[in-house]
Amino acid sequence: MDRLEGWGYEVIEALQRGRTPVFDGLAGFLSFLGDEPFYLILIPVFYWGVDRALALRLTVLLMVSTWVNGAFKGLVDLPRPSPDRVDVLVHYDSGGVPSGHAQNALVVWGFLVSRRPVALALVAAALLVILISASRVYLGVHFPHDLVAGWLLGGLLLAAVLRWGPEMARWLDAAPLGPVLALALGIPALMLLVHRDFEALPAAATLLGAAGGAVWERRRLRFDAGGDGRRRVLRVTVGLAVALAIWAGLRIPLASFGDPGRILRYALLGAWLTALAPWFFVRVGWAGREGGRPGGVAGSSSADADPDSARPG
Repeated sequence: MDRLEGWGYEVIEALQRGRTPVFDGLAGFLSFLGDEPFYLILIPVFYWGVDRALALRLTVLLMVSTWVNGAFKGLVDLPRPSPDRVDVLVHYDSGGVPSGHAQNALVVWGFLVSRRPVALALVAAALLVILISASRVYLGVHFPHDLVAGWLLGGLLLAAVLRWGPEMARWLDAAPLGPVLALALGIPALMLLVHRDFEALPAAATLLGAAGGAVWERRRLRFDAGGDGRRRVLRVTVGLAVALAIWAGLRIPLASFGDPGRILRYALLGAWLTALAPWFFVRVGWAGREGGRPGGVAGSSSADADPDSARPG
């Protein structure tokens, strides 16, 4: 391991010899493309404006990947590069192996490009994964072997989802509500019990809210992410504003509650993504419901606007 770290320091030093403000800014931007705030934007855009089913699978995959990455870091507990040897431009307290940015970049862009595996998309996705990962070495927060470990772990998760994900989705659609809800709430709760460090807790808590919300949404609402451009823009703009208010606005008020406060904040964020925002969009007429049923209060019956009122009297 000492020899591997020694070689890693040589790579970091070589990259940092050409440091300039422009390269620092570029590396920071590329690193942002693998940060939590970026995914907070990317996933809702897909969920509310493009393809709900695709975005739900991506949400589950990303949250599981982030949690697994945090658990592995705690288990392996190998150091990041030392500021005594190289310039460390961003500081973290967690271990370095595997790189979460490298792992999640492969998971996210690999999953998205798998939907349309054309040559140009494959090349663009591969280049983006490499650049996001390399930015972490340039910033002095990871060794090259951290990236390789992240790619390997992310590749295994992605392969598992591509192989068994469609079968699992079909089973969940056909299964009774009880078992589905038990899995949707039980698995994230178990993740929180097993491991909940600074990075793993938000992932498990977000999955708790998102999975529970998705079960309700599929069984009672069936939100349609289609529609004209104006309605898509309205959904994404207003939805992101509320998501940001939950993510950033509740941070300080709930900070005094410790882990329970963080769990509540991220669970609410997940529920807003998959259930609360879709319900609101349908209610105000910014979205329809699958199967051709109209949404909103204008031009629709009360039963169409509110799924809870659609019971026989």
